[in-house]
Amino acid sequence: MKWIVVFISLAFLSAATSAKTVSDFINEHPDLSKKPSIKAAIQQGAIGNAGLDAASNGANTNDKLNEETSKLLTDNGYEYAQAALRELATSYCSDKDLSDIYGLKEKDCQVIIKVDSEID
Repeated sequence: MKWIVVFISLAFLSAATSAKTVSDFINEHPDLSKKPSIKAAIQQGAIGNAGLDAASNGANTNDKLNEETSKLLTDNGYEYAQAALRELATSYCSDKDLSDIYGLKEKDCQVIIKVDSEID
């Protein structure tokens, strides 16, 4: 019986440590991590998208929304960061007014679009 508990605990621990984060995504692409404005835009986009998903999943109070958003980012942060990068490349960088929201310069957008084009 003890071995079953140990095995299950290890399985949960392995699953928890294998989830990749927003930071993992940014760090895997050094061009993104070099620019604080790009890094912040991806982080904000990932948090925003996770928050929208949390609200869509029924989180209807601030506490539940924060809790669910955190859980989604813990479980799927890498994917949220990738989606945020895609959104920046296709929407924000194609519109000067939108890119100003994140304080992105033309050079920042060139980096974002380049990295986005290199991802499957």
